[in-house]
Order: sequence, then C-alpha cells, then structure tokens
Amino acid sequence: MATPIPANTARFSIDDVVRATKGVLAKSGSKREVVSVTTDSRAVVPGGAFVALRGASHDGHAFAAGAVERGAALLVVERGGIDVQDARFSCAVVEVDDTLAAWGDLARARVEGWRTADARRRIVAITGSAGKTTTKELTAALLGVVDKTHFTAGNLNNRIGMPAVVLALPDDCRFLVLEMGMSVPGEIDAMATIARPDVAVVTNVLVAHAEGVGGREGVMREKGGVYRALGEQGVAVINGDDDFVIRAAEGAHAKQKEIFGLAEHATYRLVRREPLGADGSRVHLACKGRELVVHLPLPGEAAAIDLAAALAAIEAASGELLSSERIDAALANLQLVGRASVKHLAGDTVVLDDTYNANPGSMRAALATLVEIAGTRRRIAVLGEMKELGPLAEAEHAALGDVIADAGVHLAIGCGGLISLALERAAARGVEVVSASSTAEAARESMSRVLPGDAVLVKGSRSVGAEKVVAVLSEVLPFSPKSASSSEGEAPGGLHRGPSR
Repeated sequence: MATPIPANTARFSIDDVVRATKGVLAKSGSKREVVSVTTDSRAVVPGGAFVALRGASHDGHAFAAGAVERGAALLVVERGGIDVQDARFSCAVVEVDDTLAAWGDLARARVEGWRTADARRRIVAITGSAGKTTTKELTAALLGVVDKTHFTAGNLNNRIGMPAVVLALPDDCRFLVLEMGMSVPGEIDAMATIARPDVAVVTNVLVAHAEGVGGREGVMREKGGVYRALGEQGVAVINGDDDFVIRAAEGAHAKQKEIFGLAEHATYRLVRREPLGADGSRVHLACKGRELVVHLPLPGEAAAIDLAAALAAIEAASGELLSSERIDAALANLQLVGRASVKHLAGDTVVLDDTYNANPGSMRAALATLVEIAGTRRRIAVLGEMKELGPLAEAEHAALGDVIADAGVHLAIGCGGLISLALERAAARGVEVVSASSTAEAARESMSRVLPGDAVLVKGSRSVGAEKVVAVLSEVLPFSPKSASSSEGEAPGGLHRGPSR
C-alpha cells in the first residue's frame, strides 16, 4: 500500500519558485507567495501551489483547472502543458521544462534554507539493496534521543516521495533522515543532488532492481550516487563486508569514512549476538574503541548489522557517542510494519511479516531469521516472486529453492509467478510445497494449513501483495497481547520528538 504524500507548509515567493526551478513566469496572479506545494490537485489548499506531474497513467496538467478551483495561487506546468490564456487558469503560472525536476528543485530550495538557518543541522541519506528501511528506522530512532528528527515515512523514497518528505520538514528539526530507493537509472543521483547529504550510508549492493541497470555492477553504480553527493566534510558509512559497497565509495569526496559490519577493521563492528528468538537479540558491538551491549528488538543477524550502520551514521551526524542505556531507550518502542516484524498470534503461532519487498539477498536473510525465531516450531514459508531481476530472474528464483531447503522449511507455499521455480527446486530436496496461482489462493492455502504453534515467514516483492496472507492469518489466529507494542515517543508523520527539554 502506497504511503500518503504528507501535507506541508513550505512557503515560497513566486520569484523564489522561478529561481529554484529556472522556470519562466508565464502568467502573473494576485498572490506573490504560496503557503504550500503539492502534486495532488485534491490536496491543494487556498494559496498553495500545484505542480503538474506527468505519469505513466495520468497527466497532472489535466487537473490544473481543478487545482485553481480549490484555491491554488500558482501552477507549475511544463511548457505547452496548458493554455495559459484560458480563463480557468486565473492564478500565476510558472512554465518549466520538466515538472518532476521542478518538484525536486523546490525540495532542494527548502532543504538549503533549512540547513543554512542552523549550522548544527545534518542530513543522513540511506540506500542499499536490502535493509535500507530498517537502517533508516533505526537511524531515526537513535537520532531522536539526541534531538528532533524528521525522516522518510513508509515508502516515500523515490523522486516524487522524497521531495515530499523534504517539503514537509518542520522548521525546528535538527536532523533529516532520507531513504533513497531505485527503480530506474539516475534516480538516486537525482535525489542525492536534491538532499546533498552530510552522511551517506549504503547498506549493501545485491541483485535487486537490477533490471535496466546492468546487473550488480549497475546497481553498485546507481547506489554509489549517495557517496558521490558528499562534500569533503561529509562522512561515508561503508559496509566493510561488501566489496561492491567498498568500490562504490571509492568515488566519494568525503575525507571521513566509517566502516560497519563483521570485518575486523570495522569501526562499528558486530562482535557477537545472542539470539532471543522472536524477541530479537542481545547485540555486542565494538564502536570507536568502546564496547556496547544492547537489546535489539528485531531478530536476525541482518538487523544487527543494520544497527551497526545506523549507529555509525547517527554518531557521525550528531557528534555524540551514545551509551548502551540511551540506545536501549531509543529502541524500546521500535516497530516496523512489513519489514521483518514479528507478530505473535493465537496458539503460540509466530508470523515473520517481511512483506514490504524481496530480492535474493533479503530472501536469504529472511529465511535465516525464520530459522532463528522458529526454534522447535514447524517452519512454513509463504513466498512471492522477486521482481525486477531482469535476465537473472529465473536463475535466482531456482537458486532460492536450495535456500528454502537448507533452512529446514517444512512447508513452502508460493504466490504464483516465478516463485514456482523455487518451489520446484525445494520439492526436489524433500520440502512439501503448495504452488498457488495467486496471492489470494496462497492466503486461502495458508489459512487451512498453518497450525497453532507454527512459525511462518511471509515475504515477496511489493507488487505481490503478500500482506494479504498476513491479514488472513491474523483473522484466523487473532493477535495475542504479546504482539502489541507501544509507539510512545514517536509522533506520526515521520517525526521523532527528541529528548525532553
């Protein structure tokens, strides 16, 4: 499910808009400034600006008149996109070459103004093939104990969503944490140019979203955009266990580099981990000459490495070294939806909800986590296809079958598509499989086959809609009280309040 675009109160004079977008004032209006900016004509407020984006299935220019009816004081349109002499367009009109670029230009102007108002303000940019959302959430939670932090909500990590997060940035925040995803070449470069981060993190470089960028080498080149955007005073946070990330960082201008991971030379090193089943793990970290022991409420080694990355990022951004006690306090109420979150259902059934997305690396990590939380429970994996793998898709799905078998999965249920190749390989190695033709059918099969006391992994690419399986299981086996967790200390809309003053 798409995350709603947040409302904002970003004010710009009409002249500011022209300068930021390098546009032309094609028509003057009665207002000299706007009180907000949006790409949704339905969300226009009186005195706001409407940016008319063109998409694969819609054209915002067709809704420009409706935006004016709702009180828009400014339209930002592409040249020739509307007839500016049309009486319906009674407000100011700025024409640009590309409205998507203009949307980003306005976000860049907003963040530059915010940054220059306080020299202590810092921006952290996070990308990677797997773990970037978990790392973003951990980073935001940890920075939240230092000072007020604004961060990417949900999946607003593309060229439309990320500028929306920036435009909603409150004036009194000290830190901004931005997640950057990739589906087309040049996307991360464009977003990193908007944000110009002070700290950049690449969690890993795997075969994910490889379609159209040239395999893992291409993914490395694209993800490296966050490092290339750093200035000399910036900090590159690098996965010391991933040669592709190390290579991606070679083009960074940043003089300071922090290494995270399992490698002996890592400045933020995962020393060891004590698994606590569905309750996460006790993590031992060696960080900048000190040892930290903290409780991470997320299971699996991958999450512990994400914590090391987040800690490196926040200490670089804030200049503060956090104690184990402050880290525990920051993570106590951490809750991730659809990203390796554990749900305790009736009858001691445990569901590992990792339905947000999937690629070969994250599938392997999720199956390893299933083993960890299952203990003596029967292991069930309900899996959907891994999208956007290009020419590697069939081979990667077939190879996943061996990972399923190696994880000791007792029953694997597929949601249709290429995941059937994984099930065929797993079945050949003795795993019981059910190859459903769709996610809806997989949900019905799960409803009849999952038993009290089972441990169930549900995972697939976003478009598979595997969260439907979790919803069905939650209805059949309602949540137990243990699965409820407090969100006290976190404000809605991607904002951590920071410490009490």
